[in-house]
Formats: sequence, structure tokens, C-alpha cells
Amino acid sequence: MTPTPSPGVPFAATPATAASGGRGERRALWLILGVFVAVGLHHIHSNTLFGQDFDLHSRATELLMQDSGNWFPLDFTNRPLIYVLGAAGHWLTHGKAPFELAAVICVLLNALALYFAHDSTRRFIASPWLRIGAVAFIAFLPATQVAAVVYAEDAVGPLPFALAAWGLLRSLESVSIRASLGYAVLAGLALCAGDFAKFLFIVQPLAGAVAIALAWRGQRISWRRGVAIGALALLAPILTGGWIQLRAERHFAGVPKHHSFAWQGTGEMTWADLLLVKPSDRRILAAPGYWDIVMINGQDEYALSQNHDYSYPALLHLGIYTDVLDYAGGGQLKDLPPRPEPQKSWSRWAVRLGVLSSVSIFLAVLAFVARMAAALVKPRLTPANGVLVWGLMALAWYLPLFLSFPYLHHVYEWGYWLPRLVIPALWGFGLLFFAAADGRLAPHRRLPALLACLVLLQAVLHIRSLWY
Repeated sequence: MTPTPSPGVPFAATPATAASGGRGERRALWLILGVFVAVGLHHIHSNTLFGQDFDLHSRATELLMQDSGNWFPLDFTNRPLIYVLGAAGHWLTHGKAPFELAAVICVLLNALALYFAHDSTRRFIASPWLRIGAVAFIAFLPATQVAAVVYAEDAVGPLPFALAAWGLLRSLESVSIRASLGYAVLAGLALCAGDFAKFLFIVQPLAGAVAIALAWRGQRISWRRGVAIGALALLAPILTGGWIQLRAERHFAGVPKHHSFAWQGTGEMTWADLLLVKPSDRRILAAPGYWDIVMINGQDEYALSQNHDYSYPALLHLGIYTDVLDYAGGGQLKDLPPRPEPQKSWSRWAVRLGVLSSVSIFLAVLAFVARMAAALVKPRLTPANGVLVWGLMALAWYLPLFLSFPYLHHVYEWGYWLPRLVIPALWGFGLLFFAAADGRLAPHRRLPALLACLVLLQAVLHIRSLWY
């Protein structure tokens, strides 16, 4: 049985079968995944993979090949999985195309992550149209397309995240105790692998524990089953994440930290900058790029890096719907203008039309948080298990970074606001929107199909804006 929204009620959970999409949905899913892989391979062919901090990551790969214990090239937040893939690329291609092969592997891993995301939605989104719309939306966001191929840690985060969410969801909903515990083990292994991929996996066990507790409080699982799932899914990742972090802290003992905080506030990004949009934010509708230059006090400066000039919501929106670092079509190696025509025009339209999506997703996340707060008082209001798991894991990924911005030095200048750092969270928030839309549109037979078609057209726009 699969929880799906009741008509007109976002995030509600009532039993329904999952296989209502049939062959057409499966064909649409494989088409989306095929196009995703083809687009990724195109970006690799056009050298998009040579993106941010490539010199750092290539040196880190070389150091790992020289000494398998060299995991942390810059800071305690680094993780070695991407460098393992790069080293494998060196070995398999005899050093001829190491990073290209690693990028191909990353594209395939991201496609697999999208498969698990779609299969998860079969348990909390009733409409096949909206399930397909959801996976197409998150797959072809410009931020996703670029992060999936650039040789950096961001490329290896989505699969363990999606697999852990899928495994935990299946564990909570399996009728068989044996299957439930098996899925819990799979979720735990995925989170352990994630600890080697991205630093923010260190907080994911907290999201899993809250999801399990709320599922128990909503009388969906017994307390014994909840304890068993928690032990199998969360204990090993807690120990693994703590061990890796301890190893990193020892590695950098006595070395000044690259990421520095001022808990009295840095003054670089205020809470107003973080939370509120500004009238001047309308400038993002012109789709500016990270490398665009403005004259300030007689000196050339990067426009998007100026403290207080743009709000965080505006910068995040810009980064989601454009290739804000302009790596498509050459990465750091390209000799073209940062963003020539017609890609510039397509990017402007992507940013403008994306406002509807961003506002809708923001409202869906607020509705989820409100529903969670209500569920603390009335357990019967607990969202569907899939919404619970994906929503909590997305928030656990997003909030630690988001809430640190007023205290983090160089937050504008070093691009901590870039969405590449929060891709798994963006996927989770996107699924929340489609789950909420499913509840609202369920009484209307044609509206889900219309929304899915609009999303597919938006996906074409996004692909076109990055296609060189």
C-alpha cells in the first residue's frame, strides 16, 4: 500500500496502489533518463566538467593516487569519493581521460538517483503525470545539469541521498518485517557512502530519526519496529560520519580553517539579506552571470559578489535557473564570451518563467513545515511517509548551510549561495511541490497533465539555455 494525497489535501496520506501509471509512465521515465544522460554526455564533450576549483580537485586526485590516506585537500568539509572516481579514471584510461571518465560515471550515478526519486514519488504522488513532471523538473534544472558533470564533490551527492530516502521510505512502508529491515540496512549503507561524498551527510541521521519518530507517533509503525529501523539505518552512518570528521579534524590540527565563522555576525550577509527580497533584485531577470563586471569606486568588481547588493533568495533563484558560473560549453577552458547569444536570451526566459516555480516551491515548503508543526499536536496530520522522509532530509541538508550565512566570512565573495551546494535539498523541495500539487489537482482530471506538459516545456528551455 502506498500513501498518496487525498483530493484537495496536500501531503495527506491515504492508501492507494502505486502502479497506476502503467507502461506509458515507464516509457516516459526512461525517455527522461535517456535525455538526461545524453545531455550530460554532451556537456562532458564540451568540457563543462572543468568547473569550479578544478585545479584543487585535480591536485587532490593526484595526492590520493600517491597516498591513499590523503582525503582532505583543503578543509575539514572535503570528502574523498569524487577523488576515488578520478583515480579510477586515471587507472582505466591510463591517464588519457581521467576526469572525463569520472564525469561519465557521475552522470550515470545521477540518472540512477533520478530513478530512485521517481520510484519514491509512486508512494506519495497519485498522478502519473505529476510523477513524471517531478522527475523532469529536478533533472533538467540548469543547476542539476551542470552539477552532475563538473568534477567536484557536488556530482556524487544525489545518489546516496536519493537511495537513502528511497530505502528509508520502503522500510517504513514494507508489510514484511524482514523486507523492512533489509531496506533499513540499504538506507544505512547509502548514508555511509554519502559520508564519503559530501560533508552535509553528517546531519542526515537526525532527519531519519525524526521521520521514524513521527511515523511511530502517527501509528504507522510499532515502537519496536521503529527502534530496529533506526538502529539499522542510522547507527552506522553516525559512527562513519563521526569517524571521518575526527580524521579530518586531526588532519588539519593546528592549521587555520578555510571556512571561518564570526558568531557575533560578519555583517557581510545580514538576516535581512538572507530572508527578504529587495526591489533591486529585479535585475536578476536579465540573467547576469557570476563573472559579469561592474565598476565600483574606479575598480572592476564581480557584480554578484558584492555584499548586500542582491538578496540571497534572488541569487539562489538565479543560480537554480541559469548556469550562473557559465561553465557550459567549455568550463574554465572556453574561449567564448561568458554567455553568448542565443544562450543569453534563453537564460533570461528561464529565470523569468522560473519565478513561478520558485514561488510555488517556497509555498510548498512552508506548507510542509506548517503541516509538520501541526502533526506535533495532532499525529493524524502527519504527512505521507514519502513527503516526511524527502522533506525532512531536504531540510536537514539545506538548513545548516542556510542558517550559517550571517556568520560565515566571504559568503558573497566565495559563492556559498550557489545552489550546487544544495542540489539534494532542491530535489527534495521540488518533490514537495509536486506532492502538494497532487493533493490540490486530484479532483481535476486534466490539470495534472497540463502542469506536467508545462514542466516538460520548461525542461526544453533549460536544456536549450545550456546547449553550446
